Amino acid sequence: MIKLEKLHKSYPIGKDSLHVLKGLDLHIKEGEFVSIMGSSGSGKSTLLNIIGLLDTHDEGNYYLNNQLIENLDEKKAAILRNKFLGFVFQSFNLITYKNALENVALPLYIKVLKEKKDKG
Repeated sequence: MIKLEKLHKSYPIGKDSLHVLKGLDLHIKEGEFVSIMGSSGSGKSTLLNIIGLLDTHDEGNYYLNNQLIENLDEKKAAILRNKFLGFVFQSFNLITYKNALENVALPLYIKVLKEKKDKG
C-alpha cells in the first residue's frame, strides 16, 4: 500500500526553486496496478524516485505499507525497497549475459540466499 498526502518537492535553481510536486495526494491499494503518465517535466520521475525511496520529499506524508516514511538512512531505505518495491528501469539496467527472466528473478534469488545464510 502506498499513500501520499499533500506531497511537495522542489529543486533549487540558482536563487530560485522549481516546485515540481505541489500537494500531491495518491492512494494505491494492495493489488492495484497504476500507470503514471504526463508530459515531459511534469514530475513523473520525481514522484517515482520518492516512491522508490531514492529521493525524499520536502513536505507532506508518505506511507509505505502503513509505515510513515521519514528520516530514513540509506540502510533502512534499502531494506524497505528490498521488501516492498521493485523497479523496471527505463534505461535497461540489466545484466547483459542473463535473459530477461533471470534479470527479474535475481533480487529474489539474492533474498533467498541471504535468508539461508541468516538461518545458519
